[in-house]
Amino acid sequence: MRNVLRKPYSPEPMEPSELRNYFMSDLFIPELKATTKDGVLKEMAAWLEAQKRVFRTALVYDLLHKREGLGSTGIGGGIAIPHCRTIAVEKLTVLCALKRDGVEYGAPDKKPVKIFFMVVAPPHDVTYLVFLGKLVEVVNEKQLKRAIFEVKTFAEFITLIAGAA
Repeated sequence: MRNVLRKPYSPEPMEPSELRNYFMSDLFIPELKATTKDGVLKEMAAWLEAQKRVFRTALVYDLLHKREGLGSTGIGGGIAIPHCRTIAVEKLTVLCALKRDGVEYGAPDKKPVKIFFMVVAPPHDVTYLVFLGKLVEVVNEKQLKRAIFEVKTFAEFITLIAGAA
């Protein structure tokens, strides 16, 4: 029998406008109550469970907490993208949350984080890394970032994301 090498499956690149397909109105928190990094992770994980998007908040929180232990998911400029893979979710799920006053998050620029994108995906989701990469690319655009800091509703937020193309 001959040894056949197969190229691993590689998902197609994602267009910026496709990001909007991953954001849902019930997965948008206009103002977090938490005032600490740990509190933000707990509140967001609990929100996902309350919306029936994940089961076992504790499992999701533990994975996110461990991921933060490897290095902050604060990317600078007031944005953090806590993320993990887990069997506690059926499909790639994204929660956007805002904190007007910001939270100390250990971001590289030492600035408080005001915009959080929590990304949770099943272990073998092929779009996970592609989505994360495109999200980082889009939210690092200065005009969009400034505009997101000003949104108060999901409708305002999704209009910005949809126009990011």
